[in-house]
Amino acid sequence: MSPSKLWVGWKPPRELDRSLPRPVRLTGGGILLYVLSAVFLAGGVMGAVWLDGKWRAQQAEARRMIDEGRQTEGAVTRLWRGGEDSEDYRVDYRFTVHGRDYDGYAIIGGEYWQRLHLLSAIPVRYLPFDPTHSYPSDDPPSPIPAWVPFLMGGIFAAAGAWMPLKVRRQRRLLERGRPAPAVVRRLRKWRTTNETQNFIHYEFALPGGGVCKGRSSVNRKTMSAGSAICILYDPDDPRRNAAYPLFAVRLAGK
Repeated sequence: MSPSKLWVGWKPPRELDRSLPRPVRLTGGGILLYVLSAVFLAGGVMGAVWLDGKWRAQQAEARRMIDEGRQTEGAVTRLWRGGEDSEDYRVDYRFTVHGRDYDGYAIIGGEYWQRLHLLSAIPVRYLPFDPTHSYPSDDPPSPIPAWVPFLMGGIFAAAGAWMPLKVRRQRRLLERGRPAPAVVRRLRKWRTTNETQNFIHYEFALPGGGVCKGRSSVNRKTMSAGSAICILYDPDDPRRNAAYPLFAVRLAGK
């Protein structure tokens, strides 16, 4: 079906026939996005601080093991992997300091793991004042990279900042956007316990000519390619559009 033919005899939903700007309020989904935004922003800051502290502790531990550590020889007590397809190669070992046995555990590289076998000798580095801190000398642990705290914090912060922007874009569309009929060209479905959500790609014709494309997620149980729907678009930039009704905002008094 041609998008331009949808205009013939088409009327927008009655509630959209109001003077602009239309009165708008948040839906439960919009409130949830603001709450999640605060959670993600706070989580990003706290996560970055925690990871940065962990990185600093690992750096201090690595320096202390190099400066103050002692070398000894232990024995492999177990070789195992996290799973059949896992890339985590693990070794348990035992070593003796001043007549006392200590057990250690490490995740090591696959090549080194292949060279070991049960009860084989394994060089161990340990802290003399606390031998519970140790690692295989031939495969020391690698601290988390210094950029990881900033990356993780940035990802959470970006997600937290995106959610209010999504709400504001939907608010502007509902306040000042123009309705238009659109035809669904393609859709994908996600089924959950309580509902079916569709992610749709659609096309719509502008009153003055020309065809625009858009995509949205919609909560409808029945929809298929070729279905006609109502969308809202920004008259100043028709590329900004969304299927109606919107997730985050609704008309006040509706």
